[in-house]
Amino acid sequence: MKTKICNAIIIKNFDESPICGQIVIENDKIVYIGKEYNGDVNDIIDAKGNIIMPGFVDAHTHGAMTLLKGIASGEKLENWLASMQRLEKQMTGQDVYYGTMLACMEFAKNGITTVNDNYHFADYSAKAFVDSGIRAVVSITQRYSPKKFLSETELEQLYNKIEGIASTISTNFYCHSIYNCGEDMFSVINKLASKHKTFVSTHVSETLEEVGRCASQNNDMSPIELLEDYGFFDRKALAIHATNVSQRDIQILAKNNASVCANFGSNHKLASGVCPIYQMTKYGVNVCLGTDGSASNNRLDMFREMYLASTSQNILLSNANCFQPKEILKMATINGAKALGLQNVGTLEVGNYADLIMLNTHGVDGIIDNDLYDNLVYSYGVEDIELTMVNGKIIYYKGKYNFSKSVKSIMSKVEKMKEKFKQNN
Repeated sequence: MKTKICNAIIIKNFDESPICGQIVIENDKIVYIGKEYNGDVNDIIDAKGNIIMPGFVDAHTHGAMTLLKGIASGEKLENWLASMQRLEKQMTGQDVYYGTMLACMEFAKNGITTVNDNYHFADYSAKAFVDSGIRAVVSITQRYSPKKFLSETELEQLYNKIEGIASTISTNFYCHSIYNCGEDMFSVINKLASKHKTFVSTHVSETLEEVGRCASQNNDMSPIELLEDYGFFDRKALAIHATNVSQRDIQILAKNNASVCANFGSNHKLASGVCPIYQMTKYGVNVCLGTDGSASNNRLDMFREMYLASTSQNILLSNANCFQPKEILKMATINGAKALGLQNVGTLEVGNYADLIMLNTHGVDGIIDNDLYDNLVYSYGVEDIELTMVNGKIIYYKGKYNFSKSVKSIMSKVEKMKEKFKQNN
């Protein structure tokens, strides 16, 4: 199957100027980008002067937490977590599957083509990503559910089950945090990640309370220093949040080539702090962006994350030019792909996977185009997305979804689950 998208403003990456031309996809890969393709194709999509750009990479989320959206609103992280954990005890694998399918609808309409998902019942969430078509890195941990703990052997079996489920699904090993997981759990995921040549990830230094408690219990070490002591950074690692970090912490991250996933919408809503990504990039840390879950963010929207990432640093440093828009756009695309160890994802190049989105340039957000990249960070929004393609398959087009399950069946199941969690709240 070969598809040509013509009459497009094509953004291959954010270091080169956009080109006006055509992009051709054969099966799951991009085979041509240029002015005019003269070969045979099976289908033609006229972009009508709209933008074709790389899809967003949401480097940290909890898909199934769409079911818990709005619960414990107004609480800081520790109290909020207690409310979440109480309700999560009621969750089944089917809840996670349909909650993740609901999240995938939001990912698709919002132009998010790749996610890193961290949640219970990882095999159920993986199936949801397969059935929706969203590319996903599924993080697995020994806590299979709030009620079930996996042995090292069982954890490895789950890894093998998920890793082979589809070409769009890969896996990594994950611990929730230093306060929810002990050194023994970190030791297990470190060992398995090294064995299977994947990366490790964890929430870290999200609040000042976490930092203070860690110091009081571990000879004045910060959470980042404790992770270094655990050997967490001896392999490819992703530090999630890293909101309250010192210069020493940033140096540790840089020295070990760790990536940081900042989650500004969630951190702002929970009053956790502002991740100092400007300082991190000055030390050479690979910074990417995530939405976190809907329960702490309420919106799976990378446009909002880009806006907050940029403006938060401007406010912190009283500098309106901390980042060029192209640098923020990279955080939302290629930097996330790098953090997740994904090849041929995050830019539009011949040979890369066809993970792309189309944005309307003719509406009120795009009609004034004095600076296209500036517009993408500060003006455009999810309402401007007309098409989302993952792995060469259109999964969303002008309000319609192309999932293996119907929207009606997904929403029907979610309606029943919604009532279940309302009753238990």
